[in-house]
Amino acid sequence: MPRLRVSTTLSLLALLVGIGGTHWLSGFTDDWTGPRTRPAAPIAVRPHRRHVHPRSHAPPRVVGALPDTVVSATPAAPPALVPLDTPPGPSSWAELRGHLDGRVILDVATDGSGRVVGVRVAQSSGDPVLDAHAVATVRRWRFAVPAGMAGVHGELPMRFDSRAPATPP
Repeated sequence: MPRLRVSTTLSLLALLVGIGGTHWLSGFTDDWTGPRTRPAAPIAVRPHRRHVHPRSHAPPRVVGALPDTVVSATPAAPPALVPLDTPPGPSSWAELRGHLDGRVILDVATDGSGRVVGVRVAQSSGDPVLDAHAVATVRRWRFAVPAGMAGVHGELPMRFDSRAPATPP
């Protein structure tokens, strides 16, 4: 029986020291606002251009140079759809109660300044309230557009998870 009293006393003492140390250390972080936000990862998109139907599948020929010279046209990598400004959506948490989990893929088109000119649901989450929230939210965003382009067009996947932390880790 004396061993049980000693081990219980030592356990309680260790618990009290741990609580006191935690309280003391938390005093050093009262002014901490949390982790810095990271910029969003670039998302591959298709460039926003007019569709031109090729006349043949042969590579284009150079006009005015050597007549037998053939130039192969390798397509450049499409620019990334990178959000620059992402203000919060217009919906409140009360309106979204019960509609916070799902994955929506949006088809987004921007103008030359990066403002959204068109957005539609490419793949629904199955919840019309969540789909409408995603569309309304992305309409307010602004994206990066490479110099000399009239805009970018591409798919933007959005995942909503009510169990996820409010800020990215």
